[in-house]
Amino acid sequence: MTAGILPNSATSARTVESEGILRMLLLVLALAMPLGTLAYLKIQSTRMSYAMGDIKERIHKEEELQRKLMLERSRYQRDEEVQVYAQKAGLQPRKQGHMIQRAFTPEDQRIAKLRPVSSEGL
Repeated sequence: MTAGILPNSATSARTVESEGILRMLLLVLALAMPLGTLAYLKIQSTRMSYAMGDIKERIHKEEELQRKLMLERSRYQRDEEVQVYAQKAGLQPRKQGHMIQRAFTPEDQRIAKLRPVSSEGL
């Protein structure tokens, strides 16, 4: 009779022990899933902040480049307006390296007609 009781108590002890292990595993999984999700979200948030920083830096560089181009364009427009006014008023143009004549003036054409250049000397 004692032989009959031992197998029942041994199997019930093993069942209780395995249920305890399963419950512990479920508890560990129940705790690990939210922690894993939080870690994943934190990593994604960090990656997004780095990407946003890079995008903000590129936007700042583009705005700075556009500002410089606008300043340069306004300077050239102002220089051209000054040159046009000076020519209309009959003033002598200033000696400026960044002002380049775009075409020959009538004086240049008159000088070229008076002293033609021969191509034989080249």
